[in-house]
Amino acid sequence: MVRTPLAAFVGLMVVFLTLPAWSQEVTADTINRMVAEKLQSLLVSQGSELRVEEVRYRYALRLPDGPLDCMVETGTLKDNSGQHSVAVALLVNGKTEKRLRMTVDLKLEFQIPVIKQIVQRGQMIGADDVVWQTVSLTRLPPDLVRDDGEILGFAATRRIEPGVALRSSWFERPLAVAQGERVRVLVASEPGLMIEATAVALEKGRVGDVIQLRNPDSQMRYEARISAPGTVQVGTW
Repeated sequence: MVRTPLAAFVGLMVVFLTLPAWSQEVTADTINRMVAEKLQSLLVSQGSELRVEEVRYRYALRLPDGPLDCMVETGTLKDNSGQHSVAVALLVNGKTEKRLRMTVDLKLEFQIPVIKQIVQRGQMIGADDVVWQTVSLTRLPPDLVRDDGEILGFAATRRIEPGVALRSSWFERPLAVAQGERVRVLVASEPGLMIEATAVALEKGRVGDVIQLRNPDSQMRYEARISAPGTVQVGTW
């Protein structure tokens, strides 16, 4: 049977009308922005300290007409900064239309204590020397100071500039006893009874250190633990 031109035209129109309306062009910038916002929202809801620095997708897409949304898979993300690959589903009218693998750059962002003004080597750190600051890091140093309790009352081992991320290796407990110093010796003889004496420190040390002492009268040597500046205790460990 020979089809008439009108019948052929009607057939083509039926096929055309049953195809989806690919009338929406979505730019790469739009996709990147949408994915960044979704991913950041998910990270915040999970209590992560990671922040989205950049999403890098380079192509525009033609999608059916309708409201756009996306789903981002965060299960494969490790809790560290740097470059990651994430699975993304682009949705139109709530239906998945395109699945992609996208590269995202993440940074760690959190609050840390920093020094307000220049600290010189040997300077003790007090509460007035410290301020809290939000920072973004691409790499988390293993000895990063996250709590001011790690440095308050400690002495700086180097010059420290204000506003920089602090490392625990830059601080040490201050000396509580100097070598050659005469110290107060507390001896626990029985519960509730403490005998006090004086000795000469043969070593320098900090609170908690065990050092060698010499009795100035008998010249006998023994060990004691430093309990406070200028004070040691015997028989307490």
